[in-house]
Amino acid sequence: MSLISKIAKNTLYQAFSKFFGAIIGLLTVGLMTRYLGQTGYGYYTTIIAFLQFFGVLADFGLQMTTTKILSEPNSDNSQIFGNIFTLRIISSIFFLGSSVLIVWLIPYPLLIKQGITIASLSFFFISLQSIFISIFQKNIAMAKVALAEILTRSIALVGIWLAIYQNLGLLWIIISIVISNIVSFGILFFSSFKYFRFKPEINLTIWKKIWSLAWPLALTIALTLIYFRADTVILSLLRPQNEVGIYGATYKVLEVLVQFPYLFLGLILPLLSNFFISNRKMFGLVIQKGFDFLIILVAPMVFSIFFLGEKIMVFIAGPEFIISGALLKILIFAVALIYIGALFGYAVVAANLQKKMIKFYLIDAVISLILYFIFIPIFSYWAAAYITILTELIITGSSYYILKKYTHIKINSQIIYKAILASLIMSLFIFISINQGLATIIIIGLLTYFWSLYMLKGFSKNMILEIINPLK
Repeated sequence: MSLISKIAKNTLYQAFSKFFGAIIGLLTVGLMTRYLGQTGYGYYTTIIAFLQFFGVLADFGLQMTTTKILSEPNSDNSQIFGNIFTLRIISSIFFLGSSVLIVWLIPYPLLIKQGITIASLSFFFISLQSIFISIFQKNIAMAKVALAEILTRSIALVGIWLAIYQNLGLLWIIISIVISNIVSFGILFFSSFKYFRFKPEINLTIWKKIWSLAWPLALTIALTLIYFRADTVILSLLRPQNEVGIYGATYKVLEVLVQFPYLFLGLILPLLSNFFISNRKMFGLVIQKGFDFLIILVAPMVFSIFFLGEKIMVFIAGPEFIISGALLKILIFAVALIYIGALFGYAVVAANLQKKMIKFYLIDAVISLILYFIFIPIFSYWAAAYITILTELIITGSSYYILKKYTHIKINSQIIYKAILASLIMSLFIFISINQGLATIIIIGLLTYFWSLYMLKGFSKNMILEIINPLK
């Protein structure tokens, strides 16, 4: 099988797993929100957000570093991975163990403390899984990763359904998630033996090399964590848990939506890295094509959710979460910025300019923390949503500034006007059919949007072919 065929096949595996995972994820949210209600789902959101805060710190930049080091020619994969595996175990135990100790000092309800203690096991195995994914990325063998993701989500869904059916409560829902992640880790662990065997090792020379590569990523991840995750944790500490549940349900939809651009961006990152060295004109062209494609996706998303926010959240989470629809109308602008900011961020990495972004992440983290602590106690989740938009705007703008300054690229914004006009035409048809079922409205909207955009020459057959086969 040729390299291009392997890449295309593995991209298909990832696309399928992400799509299937998104569907299962939304079904899971629907089950839990209807069973737990606003306050109960607030407890669950607090547990996950609190652990995510420490779980991201435990990553320590090791996932991307692992992929990079294993891809180096003539590297001793067994020895390197054995050392990275040891580092990951230590960092995970330290940070996740700290989270369990800290939570018992915080005036959370007992159920949240118990939930975090149990769920920390889930995050421990998720943390270990992430470095094993690097092995399959390096060998272009993502089928096992796709299988593990689908199986994990399926087991969790079944376990959650059984816990709800038997009325076992929140802790048994969390136990179901722990079991699913243990199974996923087992699949990746034993499947990795196909490529090489390893054992935990401590080699200070290798650790020093890993640290030199990982620290910029670790610092960036930590700062990103502050502006992207601190809002939910602060909300859980300063506002009632039912408000955390309302915000958490909206955020879960946001998390599903932001998965999709990274699949596309993962395809073009090798192109960007190669063209930055060999052909700067093509480097700029790939960024422009990526920008056009993401704008075409983002524009109808923003306009349609303006009309359908409440319908979507009631459909997903139930009538009790209708207010989450109003929040979704705000946070969709953050999603749009994440799509474009992710493109610029990947281009920054391809151009080896990521260290120049650290000060902007620091500024963003400081600004967001100050604003969260000032406004969340007063305006609750509304403040969290609007500040999230501001923080994403800072990062997107900073990434573009760094790219423009050091690579001299310029983005042609003509596609924005065409996408907005096509979205306005789509909005008219959505407004006319607003009393129809949600699926009918979405189909009508999408057909209208893409027909309008095609007539406005916002995309062409050649553009579609380039997206399908970007390596060409």
